[in-house]
Amino acid sequence: MVRSDILLAGAILLSAIIVGGAILIRPSDFDRCLAVISAEIYRRDQTATLDPREVEAQAARICSGNEPK
Repeated sequence: MVRSDILLAGAILLSAIIVGGAILIRPSDFDRCLAVISAEIYRRDQTATLDPREVEAQAARICSGNEPK
């Protein structure tokens, strides 16, 4: 009886950890926007030498609605 209760509690805890991990690693809409915009910037400027940090910063500005005018 006690052993089955411990196993049940362990299974519930393991399930909660798995669900929590899946929620944490799921990409957000902002992450998807960054990936799409970054790919578009790279595609458009193929001949230029692009700094990946600058590309990501520009994509973040676009995705957050703070694109320079």
